[in-house]
Amino acid sequence: MMRLIQYCNVGNIVGGTAACAWSVTRALPDFEHVVLFRSQPTLETRQAFEHCKIAFVPHLTSEILMSWRADVLILHNISPANVFWGHEKKNLPVRGLQYIHSTGGSRAGAARMVCCSESLKEQLGHPSIEVLTQGVPVAVSGSTCRREQKRFVVGRICTPVDRKWPTELLSFYDRLVKIHPQIDWAFVGCPKSLEQSLREVCCGRAVFHRAEFNARKLLRDWHVLLYHHPSLTESFGRTVAEAMRCGCVPVVDDKGGFREQIIPGAGYLCGNVEEFSAALEELLIPERWISHSQNCQSHADEHFSLRSFRQRLLSQLICL
Repeated sequence: MMRLIQYCNVGNIVGGTAACAWSVTRALPDFEHVVLFRSQPTLETRQAFEHCKIAFVPHLTSEILMSWRADVLILHNISPANVFWGHEKKNLPVRGLQYIHSTGGSRAGAARMVCCSESLKEQLGHPSIEVLTQGVPVAVSGSTCRREQKRFVVGRICTPVDRKWPTELLSFYDRLVKIHPQIDWAFVGCPKSLEQSLREVCCGRAVFHRAEFNARKLLRDWHVLLYHHPSLTESFGRTVAEAMRCGCVPVVDDKGGFREQIIPGAGYLCGNVEEFSAALEELLIPERWISHSQNCQSHADEHFSLRSFRQRLLSQLICL
């Protein structure tokens, strides 16, 4: 059995990078998996990776790498300063692939360099980097009877850090809440500093959930996943792919990796609050929501399933 080692720049499964490492382990069940983290893995991370060997490794040395007897190595957003071979991929003693998930900083050398979207590839400006779209699981718990719900639910799920929850969201939601009194709102990961203000803006029609890896099960209860950020562009949008696989319709910013995920009739790309509002108004028509929901699920099952991710990933590993 091939032993695949992944080295991840964060130890929190709530973030998209560690979640991608999790998808790799599930897409390749016929491999033996070791996942190393540059920061201490949280309890939730350790539970999510209980089917693997995991370890806290602030800096990857040659002794550590050789002790794990790796056949293949995948790096996730790893800097040259965090590994013993730096930029020099020729000094890497095993076959290695660097999986880039965001801009910012240089990356350690590897035989192949891939990134998570065409949008990110364009930002990185390296034509030799190939695109490897992530795969995501289907949420297996939660309600599947949205059509019978009396209220229409629109949710937002995002990493619980202030930069992902700008204060500009207050005026954005204030407009939508006033226009659409028939909608209930849900938020996963909202920082405490913003929660009370956002609760007041939503006029008592909002619920708040703690950010956790299993929060994606809520996507089966929501009719719409809505994501807007006035200044930050998402490279891929893992939660959008997860929502689509559950038949939850994404209504998101018209930028970044979202443009590669949304197709006509399966979600909406919006440029301003008026377009977000118009999309919600259309989806409040039951027949329109059902059509989009079914199209989302079909599209995501084809492009974002763990099965399709396995094929894409193996094609990269074979070339190492």
